[in-house]
Amino acid sequence: MSDLPSFSLPEIFDNPKGWGPSSAQPPAAAFKDIPYVPYSKGDKVNRAANWISPQEQRDQRDGRSRGRHGRDFGQQTYGSNSSSAFVYQADEDEASFSLVDSRGAGAKQAGIKAVSRTDTRGRGGGGGGGGGGMGMQRLGRGGARGGSSAGAAQRKRYRWRDADRGQHHRYASVKPAEDWELVQDIEFSRMAGLSFMARDAGDLGRYGRAGIYDHAYDRVSTKLEKPLRNSGAVRLNVTASDDPVLQKVGDERVRVFATDTVLATLMAATVSSSAWDVVVNRVGDRLFLDKRDGGPLDFPSVNENAASPPADTSDKEGSMNLAPMLAMEARDINRNYIRQVTAKGAVEYQPNLFNAGEDTDDSAYRYRLLDFSARRLVSESDSDSDAEEEVIGDSCLVAVRTEISGLLPSGAAAEPKQLFIRALTQHDIAAAGAGDALDWRQKLDSQRGAVIATEMKNNSSKLARWAFQALLADADQLRIGFVSRVSPRDRTRHGVLGHQTYNPSDFVAQLGLNEFNAWGILKAIIDMCLKLDEGKYVIMRDPNKPLILLYKVPPSTFDDDDDKTDAMSVAGEV
Repeated sequence: MSDLPSFSLPEIFDNPKGWGPSSAQPPAAAFKDIPYVPYSKGDKVNRAANWISPQEQRDQRDGRSRGRHGRDFGQQTYGSNSSSAFVYQADEDEASFSLVDSRGAGAKQAGIKAVSRTDTRGRGGGGGGGGGGMGMQRLGRGGARGGSSAGAAQRKRYRWRDADRGQHHRYASVKPAEDWELVQDIEFSRMAGLSFMARDAGDLGRYGRAGIYDHAYDRVSTKLEKPLRNSGAVRLNVTASDDPVLQKVGDERVRVFATDTVLATLMAATVSSSAWDVVVNRVGDRLFLDKRDGGPLDFPSVNENAASPPADTSDKEGSMNLAPMLAMEARDINRNYIRQVTAKGAVEYQPNLFNAGEDTDDSAYRYRLLDFSARRLVSESDSDSDAEEEVIGDSCLVAVRTEISGLLPSGAAAEPKQLFIRALTQHDIAAAGAGDALDWRQKLDSQRGAVIATEMKNNSSKLARWAFQALLADADQLRIGFVSRVSPRDRTRHGVLGHQTYNPSDFVAQLGLNEFNAWGILKAIIDMCLKLDEGKYVIMRDPNKPLILLYKVPPSTFDDDDDKTDAMSVAGEV
């Protein structure tokens, strides 16, 4: 019996207050400095040893694949996995280790095909429950094919070129030369707090011929479409420096000369997306805000503010849905539309000074004086008209040429209402750059609100310019027509589908713009230009950043090498 091994019970430390060693009794030397994870008797011990991290995707997929029986998915785990003290860490990276695939080429291709078939079943979910890991089940009718339906919807919504959306690179309207000097840059965010209101300082006269609006176009709809005729009308857009009426203004208080096209572009600068430029001529004490003949201000843009606007260039020759081609088409449509809806008669004003030789301008113009002088209140009164104000600094009057698109008779004795008329265009809703627009021929009558909301989103810059042009002209109504191609592949035939009438001030508010802020932006730019030295400058919108750049350029900039382009050329039509 003496040869048998002896056995003695070890010392047991009882812990009546919980599990594990008692804090009152020191642990044995063999277990000293070894971390211990405490737990309570109410905790659920689901694994004796778990060597997989709870955050691993493999554990998540394992829980989902068991479905309703995977009740232990997401439960907290205990043991060595909960402490980093038991995690093995290699002393040195085994960089020399590499895994070599010794399989043949046939075995490799077979393995790739097997993985592809497994991925297809998992994503598409053609068998319903078999694809539940990656696809979402469709509730309601046809739920058994939920995986394939979701996959089809995803493929339809996200195309292979959708990754390039929102990354459309725009080009500058004019490339700055090396001898251009950057004077100042203004970010759009700095213009948000500007506020001003210009005052009417009188008229300089009305010139040209204004047509009478035909009420028959109030009844036009998609079912009562009217074809748009090519009237051959000419509507010139002469710049301020070449305007004979503006050149004859002798009032010394008038310091700024411009057209409504240029001023409206500056007022709508913060909502513009495409590049544009304005030529500033500082001559003595006077300031001329001009445009370039054949520049971006002569052509209305199409879907400028869309998420994916029309491309400027293309590899395909003769593409008719490029941005320059659509702008030329929109210019011709506006010219013909204004002439067609105002063909019921005409009111003659003073002779149009732009008529020379064979060129005949069919437009009517109203020359106005706007007071941009800064004022301060001297004495208050109950009515605004009786309040006394005084001018701060030098007075500043702006002479602007505005357009009268047409007249609307309002009674025998009343003066006819002045109209500002333009037309929105739709080319091909399936083409790139259509802006996800609705088909006007199907939705204009039944969903006009949705159509107008889409156009406000895709053409907010163009609509803002039209609204500000109507405000500058003091027009009573802004009438916008809807003109669409008869065939998406024919840019020569169009049809009038309807129109919408707005009050200019209300339309500015519907576009989400502030009229006082627009006047403030224009006031700030005019004050900035009046402080410039005598010379020639260019205000241009940065094509890819929300800011305006002011350059000083040589006097010969934009002059043609041979002959200067005639201001009354076809390129100057609108």
